[in-house]
Amino acid sequence: MFERDAWELADAVRAGDCSAKELLETHLERIERINPVLNAVCYLDVDQARARADEIDSAVAAGRDPGPLAGVPIGVKELVSVEGWPDTEASLIYKHRVAAHDSAEITRLRGAGAVLVGLTTASEFGAVSFTNTPLHGITRNPWNTEHTPGGSSGGSASAVAAGLFPACTGGDGGGSIRIPAAYCGLPGMKTTYGFAGTGPSMFSFSQTAVHGPMVRSVRDSARYLDVIAGPTLTDPYSLAKSEPFEGRIVSGEAIAALRGLRVAWSSTLGYASTEHAVSALAREAAEALIDVAGMELVDVPIELPKPGTSWTVLGTVNEMAHHYEEMRDRVADLSDVMRMSVASFEHLRPEILLKAMRGRWATVAASAAVFEEVDLVLTPTTPTAAFGAEGTLGGVVNGKEVSLMGLSAAFTAPFNLTGQPACSIPAGIVDGLPVALQVVARRHDDVHCLAAAALVEQIRPWPKLAPLATAG
Repeated sequence: MFERDAWELADAVRAGDCSAKELLETHLERIERINPVLNAVCYLDVDQARARADEIDSAVAAGRDPGPLAGVPIGVKELVSVEGWPDTEASLIYKHRVAAHDSAEITRLRGAGAVLVGLTTASEFGAVSFTNTPLHGITRNPWNTEHTPGGSSGGSASAVAAGLFPACTGGDGGGSIRIPAAYCGLPGMKTTYGFAGTGPSMFSFSQTAVHGPMVRSVRDSARYLDVIAGPTLTDPYSLAKSEPFEGRIVSGEAIAALRGLRVAWSSTLGYASTEHAVSALAREAAEALIDVAGMELVDVPIELPKPGTSWTVLGTVNEMAHHYEEMRDRVADLSDVMRMSVASFEHLRPEILLKAMRGRWATVAASAAVFEEVDLVLTPTTPTAAFGAEGTLGGVVNGKEVSLMGLSAAFTAPFNLTGQPACSIPAGIVDGLPVALQVVARRHDDVHCLAAAALVEQIRPWPKLAPLATAG
C-alpha cells in the first residue's frame, strides 16, 4: 500500500476500498522502522492523526466526500506552522515555540481531507541545500545514507522517497523543492511566485519562496497544487486561483499543448559548471522530451547574471526582517551558516544591497530576453548528484572549486529571483544517485512544466521509491 501514489490512495479511501486508518497505521509502522536510519521525521502527533483518520472514515461511511486528499497521511516540513505543533524554523532558538495557528497551506490541506501526521526535518531557516542542524542533526538520503537528501525540504524528500509518507509539504526559495527532488529521485515543482497565498504570519519580503509538494508522481503534484492554489488576504503578492492542473494533465490536453513550443537547452546558464555525466543524462532526457512532444529545439544564447550575491543578500535581509532580534540574542545557538548570516547583515554596506537589488533586476531582464525567443528552457536541475550527508559550503565541479550555490543551486536560484515556474524531473542515475532535468517556463505557464514532467514520466518512468524503501 505504501508504494501507491497519493492520488490513488485518496481515491481508494473516497471509494471505500481502503480506510484512512489503515493507511495511517501502515505509514506509522514504516516511520517507526525506517526513520531511525534517515532522521527525516522529527515530530509525530499520532493521537491527532488517528482521530482525523477516524473522521475521514466516518465521512465516507456516511456518504460524504472528504476531499481530493482524503485520508492521505502527510508530513509537514518543520518550517510550516501547524497549530499546537512545534514551530521551530528548524532552529534551537525556537526549540520550545508552539504554533498558534495553521498556515494557509495547512488549512487548505485539512480542507481537502489530508491526515497531518508530523513534522519533517529541514535546514535551519531554510538557508542551505543540505539538512543538518543543531536541533535535529543529520538527515540522510534513502538512495545512499552517506549522502544528503538536499535542503531545505530534505526531510520531506527523504521521507517520500523512502515511503514514510506518500506526500509531504515543501518550500522553494532558491531550489528547496527542486534540489531535494533531484537528489532523491522525485518530481519537484516550483510554481510561479504568488501561486499559493501565504499567511497568516508575516509574508516574505524576499519574494522568492513558494510552497509546494514533495511527492512521487506528477499527478500527485498537480492534485496537491490544485488544493493549495489561490490568494490569501495576508499575502499582497498572492495570485488569483489558476485553472486546475490535474484534469488537464490526466486528459492529455496539457501534454498535447507542448507541440510546437520553442525550447532552448543550457548546461551553464552562462556561468555554471555541470559534471559531465549529470549533464549528459539531463540532455538525453531533454532530447527525448523534445522529440516525443514535437517541440522545436532552437539555438538561443543564455547568459544570465550569477545569482549568488542577489539571492544571498536579499534572502538574508528577508530572514533578518523576520528573526533578527532572536538570532542576535542567541547567536551561539545558531548553525555556522546562520551565524555568518547575522554577521553579514550587521555589516551590510549600502553598495552591497544596491548590487543585490540591481542584480535581481538584471536577472529578470536577461531571462525575459530569453523567453522572448523561446517558451521553455531546459537545464540540469543540479550540477552534481547529492554530496555528503554532513553538508558542505563548497565543492569541486569538473576540477573547479565552487561555492555551495555553484555546487547545488546554480540552476535553481535564478528562477526564484525571476518568480518563474520550474520543475525538476528525474533523468537517471549517476554512481547510484539520482540526477534530474529542469524545465523552466514563463510566469503563469506552470502547466507547461507539469506537462513536460508528465510526458517524461510516461516515456522514461523513474523508480517511485529509493532502494532503502524496500530493503529488508
